[in-house]
Amino acid sequence: MQLDHWRGCLATSTHRAGDKQGAANQSYRARPKNMLSIGLVLSLLLIVLAACGGSGGSTSQNGQVVHLTYALWDANQQPTYQKSIDQFEQLHPNIKVTIEQNPWTQYWQKLGTEFAGNSAPDVFWDHVAYFPQLVQEGALLNLTPLIQQDKLDLSVYYPQLLKPYQYQGNYYGLPKDWDTITLFYNKNIFQQMGLAAPDNLSWNPTDGGSFVKLLQQLTIDKNGHHADQAGFDPQSVKQYGFVSLNSDQEIYLNYIAMNGGSFLDQPFGKHFTFNQPQSVQALQFLVNLISKWHVSPPASETNNASNIAEQIFARGQAAIIETGSWNTSYIASQTNFPFGVAELPAGPQGRVSVFNGLADAISAKTKHPQEAWELFKWLASPQSQQIVANNGTVWPGIQSADQNFLQYWQQKGLDVSAFLKEAQGTTVSFPITPGFNEAFTKINDIFNQMYLGQVPVQQATDNAVQQGDTVIANGGSGGG
Repeated sequence: MQLDHWRGCLATSTHRAGDKQGAANQSYRARPKNMLSIGLVLSLLLIVLAACGGSGGSTSQNGQVVHLTYALWDANQQPTYQKSIDQFEQLHPNIKVTIEQNPWTQYWQKLGTEFAGNSAPDVFWDHVAYFPQLVQEGALLNLTPLIQQDKLDLSVYYPQLLKPYQYQGNYYGLPKDWDTITLFYNKNIFQQMGLAAPDNLSWNPTDGGSFVKLLQQLTIDKNGHHADQAGFDPQSVKQYGFVSLNSDQEIYLNYIAMNGGSFLDQPFGKHFTFNQPQSVQALQFLVNLISKWHVSPPASETNNASNIAEQIFARGQAAIIETGSWNTSYIASQTNFPFGVAELPAGPQGRVSVFNGLADAISAKTKHPQEAWELFKWLASPQSQQIVANNGTVWPGIQSADQNFLQYWQQKGLDVSAFLKEAQGTTVSFPITPGFNEAFTKINDIFNQMYLGQVPVQQATDNAVQQGDTVIANGGSGGG
């Protein structure tokens, strides 16, 4: 074995040794290393160094099969990742991988319980909303020494996707995919109404722009009146133009950015800023789509409802919805009519989309760090990400595989290039700060009232910023 491999192994094993002590206290907070006895440190280092030995990543100790767990939350993506895992196991016959799938609403609570019980998955999906908490609590393996050891080329990834999973100059995840937000529209409705595809639209917080004018045409009550016509009955709508709902990544973060506003002062910041004038104007515009222009279902039908926009769209009750590229396969499976994908309407500051991506991460407590690293490397490789892209599951984190995803949907008769155009244009990152999820729960509850029209936008945002700031000022109460 080369000397630099041993050095890289030693650097990461010291980190792991500190985390072993945390396991004894049923917590995944990192413990000061000086709390360990010298004997325990040496014993742990010997164990880890032994695991790092051997002729390659697929060779386990004593020739025994090593069993790893890979955790994810999207059931729609699981079959594709199983195809990737199947190929990985052919290349690594001494490593067997079990996929553990739990829906988003249960995934993070279960992950926190598993870390506390020292039974966390070896490799798992990470999200920027949870990354700060996990990395500061020592739950994630520092990948930088391993990346350097194996000389991984990070230039293959979108640079915007690498940065969110860095902490104090080190990497704790590599991109597995990316997503932007676009409009999905019902081609049958547009054709029947003699309307052109919703391209090159614009909006503004004053009169709504060409976007609202189109939505008014598309919104029809049961008597056949459009939302911009006299006699229109907003209490008896059979077809809405759009679905404006309380959704951060899919809806309001994009409009806040397009109006020149912001949501958080800075990455790992301590102050929310969405009660400032530009952000309030954007949020008021979204509420007005419901209460003033009547082109969207009321919030009583959409608040806290999973995939509700996609369901309304699939039923033909909305001509346009706004969502992320991860929903392309889901929408295709739910609809029985042709649909198209168009870029977001441009706001006063131009067209801006949230550009986000998930990363794979390795548990700092994995009992098989070398094998987990081999799995991680595979998932981050062009080979695996091409498998995922070839199945049209998600846009791959590796830029060169974008064409695979594009071609998959072209063969299905769907042009998804709008996602790629937005990724290459002006984008904004998902807010990232410790305690975000706890703060978001409070913000979301207040925003539900705001969308219902029960609380004025300025009052709602002032209250939500105050409550959110109280949480992130202390980094949250802990736990994912």
